[in-house]
Amino acid sequence: MNTKHKKIIIYIVLTLLLALIFAIIASAARNNIALECKIDSFCGETEGASAGMLVDGDREYNTKWQASDGANHKGEPHWIILDFEAEKTFELIRLIKASQGAADFGRTEFDAGGFRFEISSDKKSWVKIIEVTGNGGEDIYESSFEPVTARYLKLSITHPEQDEKSDENQPVRLYDLKVFETKYTGDEDIPEDIFEPEPAVTSTKISPPTYDSPIIYCVFILAAGVLGFAKKHKKYRRD
Repeated sequence: MNTKHKKIIIYIVLTLLLALIFAIIASAARNNIALECKIDSFCGETEGASAGMLVDGDREYNTKWQASDGANHKGEPHWIILDFEAEKTFELIRLIKASQGAADFGRTEFDAGGFRFEISSDKKSWVKIIEVTGNGGEDIYESSFEPVTARYLKLSITHPEQDEKSDENQPVRLYDLKVFETKYTGDEDIPEDIFEPEPAVTSTKISPPTYDSPIIYCVFILAAGVLGFAKKHKKYRRD
C-alpha cells in the first residue's frame, strides 16, 4: 500500500470518527425524557385533547392537553403526573402554553398564569422545584435549575388562564411539556433552542426542518467527507 492510499484511508477514518463524535454530542444534548414517560394520572381531559398529548412531542403544536370543568376537583388545581418508570436526573423544563398552539394561537388570555412543578420517588412525599405566579406575557415558559432526581413529576396549574381569578373551574390548555435530562451547555443561562420552530407570527404555522436527530449530523459530516475525498482523489489522479 503506497503513501497515497494510506492518506485516503486515514482521511476516511477521521471523517467517520468526527461524525460519530457529533452524533454522540447531539444525542446527549437533546434528551427529552418526557417523550419516554407514561402518564400516571391526571385531573381530567377532553375529547381530542387527551393528557398524553401533552408529551407527544408534536413540534407544530397541533395537539394539546385540555382539562375542563373542575367541578370534581374539590378546590384542587388542575394536575397531571408523569411517570418516568425509573429514577431520572433532569435540570430543564419547557412548557408550551395555549397561545403558541395551532387551535388557540394568539389567545394569550388562555395562557396559564400560575403553576408549580413537584417531584417524588414514591408519590407520597413531594418536593416543590418550581412555583410560578402571575406568569403573564410568556407563551413559552422555560426554566433551568440544579439537577434533581426523581421518578415522578407533577404539574399543578393553579391559574389556568391569565385572569388572576381563574381557578380549577376554568379549562387548562397546554400544548407541550419537555423535560431535559441534560443542559445544552454548561452555562447557567437558559439556552436558546435552535432546534425548535420559531414562534409563529400568523395562525398558519409552518415549522422549519428540525435537525435534532444524530443521524442528520452524521449525514452532513459524511457528505462533507465524501466531497473532500472526491477532490483529493481527483487531485491524486492528476498527479
